[in-house]
Amino acid sequence: MTLNELIKVIRGTSVINSEKVINEIKTDTRKLNKGDVFIALKGNNYNGEDFVIEALEKGALACIVENNINDKCIKVKDIKETLLLLGRYIRRKYNIPLIAITGSNGKTTTKDLLSYILSSKYNVLKNEGNKNNLIGVSDTLFKLNENIEIIVMELGTNHLGEISYLSKMCEPNIGIITNIGSSHLEYFKTRKNIFKEKLSVIDGMKDKKLILNGDDKYLKKIFGYKCGLSKNNELKAYNIKGYINYITFNIYLDKEYKIIFNNPGKHFITDILLVIKCCLTYGIDIETIIDKIKNFKLTDKRMNLIKLKNNILINDCYNASLESVVGGINYLKNIKEKKVVIIGDILELGKHSKKIHKKINRKIKKLKEKDVYTVGNYSKYIKGKHFNNVEELIEYFKSKETSNSYIYVKGSRRMNLDKFIEFITN
Repeated sequence: MTLNELIKVIRGTSVINSEKVINEIKTDTRKLNKGDVFIALKGNNYNGEDFVIEALEKGALACIVENNINDKCIKVKDIKETLLLLGRYIRRKYNIPLIAITGSNGKTTTKDLLSYILSSKYNVLKNEGNKNNLIGVSDTLFKLNENIEIIVMELGTNHLGEISYLSKMCEPNIGIITNIGSSHLEYFKTRKNIFKEKLSVIDGMKDKKLILNGDDKYLKKIFGYKCGLSKNNELKAYNIKGYINYITFNIYLDKEYKIIFNNPGKHFITDILLVIKCCLTYGIDIETIIDKIKNFKLTDKRMNLIKLKNNILINDCYNASLESVVGGINYLKNIKEKKVVIIGDILELGKHSKKIHKKINRKIKKLKEKDVYTVGNYSKYIKGKHFNNVEELIEYFKSKETSNSYIYVKGSRRMNLDKFIEFITN
């Protein structure tokens, strides 16, 4: 794309008149190279326009801004609208399949597993980590080139209308919805609103092809290909067995197949089924899918088992929701040895915080041979020894003797339980 084409696409105003070809489009001056274009984003705590001079000194061809700074700037009315226009333009320029994944839980695992398997046949582009908002999605689209054959895009949200906006930018060919849980209830107020938000992934889709968790009480009512554990699903898991290090289950296609997932936790099964269906849709043979599932490793801090000198640590502190905490507790039922359960607050629940944390008591009560420790403002409603913050927890465990135990750590990212993981591993 040339600078003149860019100005036209984003409906900008500028004195620039150049047919120079843009190298890449960046939103971070730290990653900027000569020949790139810099987009000056604005947030609550930063203003990208403060870095325009730095971007130009690094060799940026131009900077996209809302307030004109100099003659190398392209002025637009709204940076957010610019990201939509530019992302959609690039998406349409490379008319290749795009799979959009959304849901309350399991998005990143589903995205990573799907990308891993599809990579056996295609050159895949995916958004890295949890970069699933407007900036992360647009940044990913900016990386599109003629070598990419398929896109796997995770779409996240914490307010109404965000998924619809991202969908209209991405224009997915297939939408995958993992579930409708309690994440971000503080903003959405009700699960029904969360359902409406996740379903708006269809807003940018032409054919509205959906692959859904058919066991979810909201998703099972809408049209789409259903996957799950109940008999009404089109792709069903049965003969499910959970072990400390892995899970197994069977599916039936043209014949019966056994799936081995070398990561613990039965709550991953529906995500795996969603991935299997999508991979089959794009021509990956079932034997390759099964082999890739067996060799897949979960993203860091998701049910990672770490052998310590006298204990086994289960690092599951990437983030937390009621559903993922329950999934972790259900996994611990498979372990006969002593269990040390550390749970931090589930955040962004608003007025539902107390009620949802209390719900965990019913599940954790069924665990045998366990000591429970809680951290934060709301986890105090879970029965166990409570600490106000992670520093207090660490101080306690400096003199606490634990051996021959499984230590499970779970909590929202902002609870900083990584600090405890670092302490206990050292």
